[in-house]
Amino acid sequence: MKKIKALLGVSVLLSGMMLGISSCDTNDDAMPATKDVVDVALADSRFSTLTKLLTDNGLVSTLKGTGPFTVFAPTNDAFAKIDASKLTNAELVNILKSHVVSGRVLAADVKSGVATSLGSSIYLSKNSTGVFINGNSQVTTADVSASNGIIHIIDNVIVPPTKSLVEIAQGDPNFSELVSLVLAADASVVTALSSASANGLTVFAPTNAAFTELYKTTPKATLLAPANKALLTSVLLYHVVPGRVFSSDLPNVSGEVSTANTAAKLTFDLAGGAKVKGKSSGNSNITAVNILGTNGVVHVIDKVLLP
Repeated sequence: MKKIKALLGVSVLLSGMMLGISSCDTNDDAMPATKDVVDVALADSRFSTLTKLLTDNGLVSTLKGTGPFTVFAPTNDAFAKIDASKLTNAELVNILKSHVVSGRVLAADVKSGVATSLGSSIYLSKNSTGVFINGNSQVTTADVSASNGIIHIIDNVIVPPTKSLVEIAQGDPNFSELVSLVLAADASVVTALSSASANGLTVFAPTNAAFTELYKTTPKATLLAPANKALLTSVLLYHVVPGRVFSSDLPNVSGEVSTANTAAKLTFDLAGGAKVKGKSSGNSNITAVNILGTNGVVHVIDKVLLP
């Protein structure tokens, strides 16, 4: 899991604001481009890995088509961060296609929200520092013109998710306490996590250490008592926010934010590091971000949130 660095952005689902891309380098030629997106990439040594993978997987002819296309192009350094040898051919093709969106979309025209690529859906965030994809890939150079589209250079490969929110939690030993409590709570918690809408969910997931700290004042036996099932359910639902909210969305989220616990809301405090604030528990540090699932996104927190 990626450790948190800087949390910048505009809320995809909570604000819908449109801001400029002032900090990204831009390279939109004044004269019409004569090379297509493939030839532009072939002429730049930074994309040798990308062009080889496109060639090896039979995608060059597609991108030499009329288009237009918007290509989020990872550099060689970006590809070096993943181990493509562990991917199946189908997975690799889906990854490559997920970097291509139909239409010629300049950085200034990017809208926060879901975008339909030629592969899996991708999620765009936009803020005063630039454009982000799935919270983890940032556009470092925008608006490189081609005859059949536009290229935005990015610093991380866009890897579509393969696990649901529940599968992410079940597969990480750091969330074993969270999983056990979810199973002990009302079935509405599992239902909420398993049947997210098309807009997905955001889960602020406390670690085992966070629950160990909670148990010092509220014993686990108390939470698991049949008489307290409603309390346990309300606490767990308090960690779930409707919609996909990436780290790049948080700074422009103002005021209270609704949760799956309809009686309680959360707030965020970004001073001195990103924190999510529970109504009666105070600030919890967000320690890892943007773990993307097929039906939402997970952020790891170090303190259980209490409504």
